Amino acid sequence: MNESQLETFLTVAKYRSYSKAAEVLNVTQPTITSRIKALETILQCPLFKRIRHEIYLTKAGNMFIDYAKNILTYIQHSKEIVNLVKDPIIKVGFSPGYSYSFIINLLKAVKSIGGIDIQVIDSYHSHNLNEMFMSGEIDLIFTRDTIDNNPDIVSEYLFDNHLVLVLPSNHPLTNKLTPRIEDLNNETIISYKRNSPLWRTIDKKLISAQNIVRIEVDNNEMALKAIANGIGIGIIPELGIDKRYASEIKTLKIDEIYKIPNKVYVQYRKTLNTDGIAKKIIYSIINHKYEQV
Repeated sequence: MNESQLETFLTVAKYRSYSKAAEVLNVTQPTITSRIKALETILQCPLFKRIRHEIYLTKAGNMFIDYAKNILTYIQHSKEIVNLVKDPIIKVGFSPGYSYSFIINLLKAVKSIGGIDIQVIDSYHSHNLNEMFMSGEIDLIFTRDTIDNNPDIVSEYLFDNHLVLVLPSNHPLTNKLTPRIEDLNNETIISYKRNSPLWRTIDKKLISAQNIVRIEVDNNEMALKAIANGIGIGIIPELGIDKRYASEIKTLKIDEIYKIPNKVYVQYRKTLNTDGIAKKIIYSIINHKYEQV
């Protein structure tokens, strides 16, 4: 018993005609007859009977309709098993601090390539991301720390992801062209992943600011929402600033913060069987970066 036999049986049952079933299924009428006979042999009973020029279902045929439909449904579901259990072709990891619009741009680029499964992973920090990469959990990573002295890994510098001061659009400091660390006195600073190596470097620069109140949130998106709603100010990488907040926030450069090294490197294995895909993903990231300029 196979899929074509079941489909043929249900088509004949629907139209009460071998010739119509042949037309619908785009096969010859002898093929229809052969499939029905094979099915009747398997079931050991007739499924149709002919009275004059009309075709009718037998009692067994009527009973078999629901079984045939259910079997075809199970066959279709079983075909999905491969899609459910297979791993994504490529797993891409990011260190924290990239905006949703940045990630969406990546996904759009992947979709335009077509036929690719991808999993995007937002890691705790670059060191953790590198460990996942080395263990084989991730195929391609965008990170601030390179993996050196490994001939099997391609590491390419892309660009600097500078840190900027992010303020509510109506904040008094938006009128200051060249703010300094001291201008942050008495401010509420919203941060995320504050115990990451990057934030430890930022905190060293903020020592000269007095009476700072801290609010730590779980992710970059939450920090942006809090800033847009006037809860405080933040220090965020440029690529973490989502276009959706353009009218609600403003960014400024504080030299001491802006100069903190925050380079973006892409790394992937030379043996990666999706090398062409990796290159296209990299180009999409570069394009997004310079669209923001």
